[in-house]
Amino acid sequence: MAEPPLDTALIHEAVAWHARTTPGATALIHRGTRVDYATLHAASGGYAARLAEHGVVPGSIVPVLLPRSPELVALQLAVLRLGAAYTCLDARWPVPRLREVLGMLGDPPVVVADGPPPLAPAPAVWSPPGDLHRIAADGTCRAPLHQASPEDAAVVVFTSGSTGRPKGVVLPHRAITRIFRDGGPVGFGRGNVMPQAAPPWWDMYAYELFGQLMTGGTSELTDGDYLLPQTLRRMIAEQGATTLRLTTTLFHLFVDEDPECFTGLRQVYVGGERMSPAHAAAFLARHPRITLVNGYGPAESCMHATSRAVRPEDCEQADGIPLGEPVPRTRVVVLGPDGRHCPAGSPGEIHVTGEGLALGYLGEPELTAAVFAPVELPEGSVRAYRTGDFGYLDTAGTLHFQGRTDRQLKIRGHRVEVAEVEAAAAAVAGVRSAAAVPLRGPDGAATGIALFYTCADAGVSDGQDPLGVHERLADVLPDYLAPTLTSALTALPLTPNGKLDRAVLESTALRRPRRRPTRRSARPMERSDS
Repeated sequence: MAEPPLDTALIHEAVAWHARTTPGATALIHRGTRVDYATLHAASGGYAARLAEHGVVPGSIVPVLLPRSPELVALQLAVLRLGAAYTCLDARWPVPRLREVLGMLGDPPVVVADGPPPLAPAPAVWSPPGDLHRIAADGTCRAPLHQASPEDAAVVVFTSGSTGRPKGVVLPHRAITRIFRDGGPVGFGRGNVMPQAAPPWWDMYAYELFGQLMTGGTSELTDGDYLLPQTLRRMIAEQGATTLRLTTTLFHLFVDEDPECFTGLRQVYVGGERMSPAHAAAFLARHPRITLVNGYGPAESCMHATSRAVRPEDCEQADGIPLGEPVPRTRVVVLGPDGRHCPAGSPGEIHVTGEGLALGYLGEPELTAAVFAPVELPEGSVRAYRTGDFGYLDTAGTLHFQGRTDRQLKIRGHRVEVAEVEAAAAAVAGVRSAAAVPLRGPDGAATGIALFYTCADAGVSDGQDPLGVHERLADVLPDYLAPTLTSALTALPLTPNGKLDRAVLESTALRRPRRRPTRRSARPMERSDS
């Protein structure tokens, strides 16, 4: 069977192609129930007809507050078939945040939800009927009412802004389809089953879901906020899951807690944060036949901008696991403070160009212009996203990460990279994972560093420093790098996206007693085997 035409740059058209060519193939699995491509496509047509009756037109942005389900997927495809874009929100978000986000959307024609959202004044709400097979068979399915362009908005993803106000990242069809238009990376397409566990309001949701649906694979929808090792084991045993995507924090947790849970997979994609060489090495040693891929890319460049199949020798590199090479239709450049291209091996700010770029931030033209700026390439000036990440390209064109601009602190006149503190703590025997955040004064300026860590010994309680990390770091770090607060936790907090929640750690630090470490005679730290 032929693959989709290479110029299929629209999400819903790629899915529709499979509905025509392999209508009985399984598109979705949810709670043991299978939905084939023909049913999914027909049901999305039925939903599209109803959305049109509620005023959804090309260019609309439709807020969606539905739990993960086949109905949600059909609804999203329906929105796209009308030439509109969807944005998924969480009904559990605080009411002020929901109100603020809906206000940023202007006056949406309808809010799709399974019940009235807790807002006043109440917006117009439509609750889609369930049972996709009935919707698909009721005879109201229609052809798309609008021929969209790859440049049209498809998804709006709301991320946290540095000012505390959410930012709406507007992603066009091309940004999501670009990686998969040649059949997709390894592990996508026919014969592959992938758990879909990323939150619907995150760009990686589209990677897990539409990456499979656009290439003819199967997406298994999970329940709950996070995928758990025991759930993964069941998906592999019962549904034949082949491909997995995890945030880096969850990958580290799975390797620590249940390293055998990956058995039966063929590839594991990891991204969102810096990968631990120790965890990668442990995974590769235990699962040498599973491909482990390190992915990198902010939401503004949509899903992965680069990727790297991790090799054992990568775990020994001084700069850590490489971020890899650009994915299809994407290019990475590294620029110095003067805006000039950095030679191979020289660090600078990472910029991403290509079809993965967002259209900009919703309703914020000045911010869009500031971070989506032109860069000069040999073929001319192109639009690029300034990531705020530092790194360098080696002579082979592989990208290496060296830190974040927004994680650099100025403490007592010293410029501090908190990743250095985390690396030193991770080297202490018995430390499983470590995270450092700034301690801030009343004016918001950093006055010190708070370090939190988890132990290999699961019996450790919160609030103590059982491994003496506080004093050990005093032996090896300069005084300005030594944490003011060091505390063990039973687990590091996670955001709904499965990433480390540094805001919660900063809040926790405010409630913990602080002390300066007493410097002892310097001696080498014992290294952890974990």
